[in-house]
Amino acid sequence: MKQAGRRARAGAAVLLILALATTSCSGDDDSDSGSPEPAQSTAPGSAFDIETETTVEQVAGRLSRTDRQRLAQSVTEVAQAWFNAAYVGGAYPRSDFSHAFPGFTGGARADAERDKALMTNKLIGTKIDGVTPTRSRIWIDVLSPKKRAVAVTARFRLGFRTEGDLVRDVTVRGRLLLTRQPGSGWKIFGYHVARSGQA
Repeated sequence: MKQAGRRARAGAAVLLILALATTSCSGDDDSDSGSPEPAQSTAPGSAFDIETETTVEQVAGRLSRTDRQRLAQSVTEVAQAWFNAAYVGGAYPRSDFSHAFPGFTGGARADAERDKALMTNKLIGTKIDGVTPTRSRIWIDVLSPKKRAVAVTARFRLGFRTEGDLVRDVTVRGRLLLTRQPGSGWKIFGYHVARSGQA
């Protein structure tokens, strides 16, 4: 198994982790019960053959059920855009992964470029004829002061099977750290990713 983790742009990541560790999940503002089910989103993505199931798990603060659904949808779209560009979308065989990190901040994109062997299919791209996704799952923890989500940790697991000269079942999993940027929505600013099944 190979893995990569890049500067979680430490301040925001540590604050989010500490907040989630010390604050229990609050109920929804528009819920009749005190313990509502976590919001879920199942969203298809471009060039994606399976759906991604996303669940909002822990919320540090308060976030309405509607806002949880919107958040799950937004985070799913950001993560799926990377899944597609880096792993399961596009034509194979290929060696060009120059546009593999949509939705990343400039700093996170620079880090990911250095970790391209793990963060994309670059090492195997010329050895395969295609990719079939087999699993896509995301779990979200949220920091939401004043009823507004400001930071997200998205744990994910992506599975896919390669075709061609190299036939493998590959799993990519880890954490994506996201923040909301004015005018551009949710962006990935840090990550910790592990990959198995490549070699």
